[in-house]
Amino acid sequence: MAKTEAIQPGYCVAVHLVPDTAPEDCYIGVVDIVDQHGILMNLVHWDDKLDMLGGYAESLFVPWGNINSMLINTEKQPTRRFMADKALKWKEQLESQHSQDKPAGKGK
Repeated sequence: MAKTEAIQPGYCVAVHLVPDTAPEDCYIGVVDIVDQHGILMNLVHWDDKLDMLGGYAESLFVPWGNINSMLINTEKQPTRRFMADKALKWKEQLESQHSQDKPAGKGK
């Protein structure tokens, strides 16, 4: 279980879930609420045209037990670099890694 002090509301995160938790294995967003049960995050993306975060349409609650790993961007790090580059690359690497782990004929 992660320490809630390490993850604060407003932090950008890429959350890698344990298999078969949700339709996707990795979600990128902004932390809304953190408590002893898990994280509520707003699913967002980087809008290159507006040069800002976009897509605050959906939220996702993830219990601590369903989190495999996380990439965290604190307020001291550039949000643009994390959202437009690091988080997307990390998500792609995870998807590539886990698609190789799945037996032939199975998976998404």
